[in-house]
Amino acid sequence: MKLDVLNLMEQAKALQVEIEAQKKNAEKLTAVGESGAGMVFVSINGANRILSVKIADELINLSEKKMLEDLIVAAVNNAYQNISEATSREIEKLSSLIPNLSNFPNINL
Repeated sequence: MKLDVLNLMEQAKALQVEIEAQKKNAEKLTAVGESGAGMVFVSINGANRILSVKIADELINLSEKKMLEDLIVAAVNNAYQNISEATSREIEKLSSLIPNLSNFPNINL
């Protein structure tokens, strides 16, 4: 079997275009993290930017400042975990587009 280098290069270019498109799609994803049984919410996007922070009114109290700070940290960490899982799922979709190079007998990997 003869390796069609031109075809392989075209497939690689198409794959690169698809990866860039998927990356842009992943950046459009959003995820919400929460802590304190829903008293603090943090929304982030796939570009790891915090979009919003929502805090329950009952937490706005100087005597609860340390707890509020801890809950915000927990909500942000939860949001990052959620967006990481969402972007991983999007990236997994690309695996079907990557050719299995071991199927080409003239290539030694």
